Amino acid sequence: MKAAVNEALSALFHPRAVAVLGVSEKKTKHNRIAFDNVTSNGFKGNVYPIHRQLPDIDGIKCYPTPADLPEQVDVVFMAIPAEATLEALEDCAKAGVKVAILGSAGFAESGEEGAGRQARLGALVEEYGIRIVGPNCNGIYNANIGLALGYNTAHAKHLPAGDVAVISHSGALFDTMMSQLIEAGAGLSFFVSAGNEADLDVLDYLEYAIEEGATKVIAMLLDSLSDGERLRALARRAKAAGKHIVALKIGRTEKGADAAMAHSSRLTSGPGAYEALMDACGIPLVSTLEGLTTAAAMLSHYGKIEGGLAVFSTSGAGAALLADLTETLHVPLTDFTPETVEKLETFRKFSKLGNPIDFGIFGERSKARDVPSIVAADPGVGMLMAQVHAQRDWQRIPTMAAITHTLTTSDKPFLILAPGGLSAGQREDCDAAKLRVFKDSHATLQGISAILKTGEEDVTPPKLPFVPAEQEALLSLHRPLTEPESLSILETFGIRTVASHVCASLDEAIAAAEKVGWPVVLKGVVPGLAHKSDAGMVRVDLRDADQLRAAYGSMGSPASTVVQSFVKGEIEAIAGVTRSPDVGPILLAGLGGIYAEALKDITIFSMPASRATIEKKLAASPLGRVLQSPRWTSLRSFNTLVDTLLSLQALGLWAGNRIEAVDVNPLVIGKAGVMAVDGLVVPRKATS
Repeated sequence: MKAAVNEALSALFHPRAVAVLGVSEKKTKHNRIAFDNVTSNGFKGNVYPIHRQLPDIDGIKCYPTPADLPEQVDVVFMAIPAEATLEALEDCAKAGVKVAILGSAGFAESGEEGAGRQARLGALVEEYGIRIVGPNCNGIYNANIGLALGYNTAHAKHLPAGDVAVISHSGALFDTMMSQLIEAGAGLSFFVSAGNEADLDVLDYLEYAIEEGATKVIAMLLDSLSDGERLRALARRAKAAGKHIVALKIGRTEKGADAAMAHSSRLTSGPGAYEALMDACGIPLVSTLEGLTTAAAMLSHYGKIEGGLAVFSTSGAGAALLADLTETLHVPLTDFTPETVEKLETFRKFSKLGNPIDFGIFGERSKARDVPSIVAADPGVGMLMAQVHAQRDWQRIPTMAAITHTLTTSDKPFLILAPGGLSAGQREDCDAAKLRVFKDSHATLQGISAILKTGEEDVTPPKLPFVPAEQEALLSLHRPLTEPESLSILETFGIRTVASHVCASLDEAIAAAEKVGWPVVLKGVVPGLAHKSDAGMVRVDLRDADQLRAAYGSMGSPASTVVQSFVKGEIEAIAGVTRSPDVGPILLAGLGGIYAEALKDITIFSMPASRATIEKKLAASPLGRVLQSPRWTSLRSFNTLVDTLLSLQALGLWAGNRIEAVDVNPLVIGKAGVMAVDGLVVPRKATS
């Protein structure tokens, strides 16, 4: 039986003894580099080299196999050929090793043969209970005990201990991240390169970091996730424990979407799904490596801060640039209170007052010493930042005096942004005042956005309606549901649908059309056919029996058809639910109809989402802006659409893992309200 995750990771990051398997005499080999790093970085436990032929390494005795070691070790590092790794891992498992770090490539990243080898690694974990880091990783580092077990450049350095854990799929950027983190004044608690995740994955390491005492901030460099719902649960635990998480998602593409059956699945394959998930978790999602390390350092220094940002600049152009960048990066700027504005106006000499603030509008700077202090006293200000450049003493001295004076009147964080660097005098001023200085505007504002960003909202579980047994049974089918079947489920959850008449013959279809009233829509009902329009099984705006007969014949006289009223609205939208294998259940809405995938104008919500979240994100979308436009005459459409999305979410939560996707496309919006005129429910078994 394999060891529990927490037990295994405690052994991994706090081992009593470690070994490096396959240590070479050549100092350029990965195993030798890892051995030299772990023996020279201050680790207090025993370190054993393993090699079948060598008697020693630089006077340190080698042991032929893990079974020959004088004591049981907790962790073994190895970076040997992939095929040999399998046998070596089995030897380690039989010798009682708890965790193996596999630095070799040649597994799932290397095609079908490599994937087979990785599957055999998983089988060894199940058989013997040993746990695996990697493969295709470069090791771990626990700065608090001097454990540098890996071959990255950073593993050879004595990294400063701190409270930032770095969890990364890739290990190649470890040294870069640490250089940036150290420059920002933060230190490392632990680092792990997850690699291919044949066993332990980034969420396991995240869970450990939440429980681990030395860690306050968790910086995650992600390729993908295994379970978005687990991430949401872990994010709640982190918040309760006072821990902060920040993430950078790489490789945010649409790869893999083409095989999806439903529009909803294809439309949620891009970066929006991860953004929605992180937003729901209250995890800031940055866009650059510099942003990740800067945000982690700021979270280490300040934690989360309530309020907005007040910005000062030493030039009008700088203030304008910062205004643009803060809006792009969603940094909340404070709207000053009338009292603050009134006080600042007494200092202003020309131009206009705003946020960002140009120091130049106050004229002679020595007379505006109190301006930053007045701003800092505004109750809406959470932190302050001044963008400065190298200045002559007659400019520098009063500017820095105003900034440093603020530190005596307020305990709110005050940062210096100096993209062009500082003069020697400015650097001395900042050092004396213990002002933190940052150089990269984009990274600095990403960091500020991370510490000012609000957390996730509590979501009240929806009340689910009674669902008839026959509809429950539909989710067990191995095919997409027909339109009548799909619409019946939508109706059960309170989604308004167009009246549909299922007909078994042409005569029945004509009779139904006469009852409904012309014009009508005729659709073929073909079990297993997901997209009727693509197959030519939909005809719209049929105005008499002759047109219906012609449409029926052109479809090949299907055995079953649906007749519906021809419903027109001002807008056709799409709404849906899908379950992404990595981020979990997703709700979406956007401009739809037959051009839904071409437009790709959708808003994505990680489920469950609160009404407030749906309203806020939908209002910011093109669809939401249209529905709230002064020219839009159907005033209740926006709220009705939100109601429809909440009902659709309830359907998705009820169905759970039993569905692959739900499409409502088109969702017609107009004077008659919001109505589903087509629907598609795809059971999970239909895609297996």
